[in-house]
Amino acid sequence: MNIKVRYVKEFVSDLESFSAHERSLIRAAIIKIRENPLKVSEGGVGKVAVEKGSESILSVKIAAASIRIVYKLIKSKDGESALVIFASAVNDNTPRTL
Repeated sequence: MNIKVRYVKEFVSDLESFSAHERSLIRAAIIKIRENPLKVSEGGVGKVAVEKGSESILSVKIAAASIRIVYKLIKSKDGESALVIFASAVNDNTPRTL
Protein backbone atom coordinates (compact mmCIF):
# COMPACT_ATOMS: atom_id res chain seq x y z
CA MET A 1 0.00 0.00 0.00
CA ASN A 2 1.47 3.34 -1.05
CA ILE A 3 0.69 5.78 1.76
CA LYS A 4 1.40 9.49 2.03
CA VAL A 5 1.40 10.90 5.54
CA ARG A 6 -0.23 14.28 6.14
CA TYR A 7 -0.25 16.18 9.42
CA VAL A 8 -2.74 18.78 10.56
CA LYS A 9 -0.71 21.86 11.53
CA GLU A 10 -2.09 21.77 15.08
CA PHE A 11 -0.62 18.29 15.48
CA VAL A 12 2.80 19.56 14.41
CA SER A 13 2.68 22.44 16.91
CA ASP A 14 1.35 20.06 19.58
CA LEU A 15 4.30 17.77 18.96
CA GLU A 16 6.64 20.52 20.19
CA SER A 17 5.06 20.35 23.66
CA PHE A 18 6.29 16.78 24.16
CA SER A 19 9.70 15.87 25.52
CA ALA A 20 12.38 14.55 23.15
CA HIS A 21 11.77 11.00 24.42
CA GLU A 22 8.01 11.26 23.85
CA ARG A 23 8.58 12.68 20.34
CA SER A 24 10.79 9.70 19.47
CA LEU A 25 8.05 7.33 20.70
CA ILE A 26 5.49 9.21 18.58
CA ARG A 27 7.71 9.02 15.48
CA ALA A 28 8.18 5.26 15.98
CA ALA A 29 4.41 4.81 16.38
CA ILE A 30 3.72 6.79 13.20
CA ILE A 31 6.13 4.52 11.30
CA LYS A 32 4.21 1.46 12.57
CA ILE A 33 0.89 3.09 11.70
CA ARG A 34 2.14 3.87 8.19
CA GLU A 35 3.18 0.23 7.69
CA ASN A 36 -0.27 -1.11 8.57
CA PRO A 37 -2.88 1.65 9.13
CA LEU A 38 -5.97 -0.54 8.87
CA LYS A 39 -8.40 -1.33 11.70
CA VAL A 40 -7.48 -4.15 14.09
CA SER A 41 -10.45 -6.10 12.70
CA GLU A 42 -8.81 -5.88 9.25
CA GLY A 43 -5.40 -6.94 10.53
CA GLY A 44 -4.03 -3.45 11.15
CA VAL A 45 -2.89 -1.54 14.24
CA GLY A 46 -5.66 1.06 14.61
CA LYS A 47 -8.47 0.77 17.11
CA VAL A 48 -11.72 2.42 16.07
CA ALA A 49 -12.29 5.69 17.92
CA VAL A 50 -15.28 6.85 15.85
CA GLU A 51 -17.11 5.05 13.07
CA LYS A 52 -19.75 6.58 10.80
CA GLY A 53 -20.85 4.38 7.95
CA SER A 54 -17.82 3.24 6.01
CA GLU A 55 -15.52 5.93 7.46
CA SER A 56 -13.49 5.40 10.60
CA ILE A 57 -11.27 7.52 12.77
CA LEU A 58 -8.66 5.29 14.33
CA SER A 59 -6.29 5.59 17.26
CA VAL A 60 -3.13 3.97 18.51
CA LYS A 61 -2.02 4.19 22.12
CA ILE A 62 1.62 4.33 23.17
CA ALA A 63 1.22 2.62 26.52
CA ALA A 64 4.71 3.44 27.81
CA ALA A 65 3.94 7.18 27.73
CA SER A 66 0.11 7.25 27.88
CA ILE A 67 0.02 8.98 24.49
CA ARG A 68 -2.72 8.39 21.95
CA ILE A 69 -2.39 9.20 18.23
CA VAL A 70 -5.62 9.73 16.31
CA TYR A 71 -5.69 9.37 12.53
CA LYS A 72 -7.81 8.69 9.48
CA LEU A 73 -6.88 6.56 6.49
CA ILE A 74 -8.20 7.97 3.23
CA LYS A 75 -8.18 5.51 0.33
CA SER A 76 -8.48 6.72 -3.24
CA LYS A 77 -9.60 4.84 -6.32
CA ASP A 78 -6.20 5.09 -8.02
CA GLY A 79 -4.52 2.96 -5.34
CA GLU A 80 -2.95 5.90 -3.51
CA SER A 81 -3.78 6.36 0.14
CA ALA A 82 -3.25 9.21 2.56
CA LEU A 83 -2.82 8.91 6.29
CA VAL A 84 -4.02 12.08 8.02
CA ILE A 85 -2.74 12.39 11.58
CA PHE A 86 -4.64 15.06 13.41
CA ALA A 87 -4.56 14.64 17.18
CA SER A 88 -2.55 13.48 20.13
CA ALA A 89 -3.52 13.12 23.77
CA VAL A 90 -1.66 12.51 27.00
CA ASN A 91 -2.85 10.76 30.16
CA ASP A 92 -6.53 10.79 29.25
CA ASN A 93 -8.96 10.29 26.39
CA THR A 94 -9.27 13.98 25.53
CA PRO A 95 -7.34 15.03 22.41
CA ARG A 96 -5.06 18.02 22.84
CA THR A 97 -5.87 19.31 19.35
CA LEU A 98 -8.49 18.60 16.75
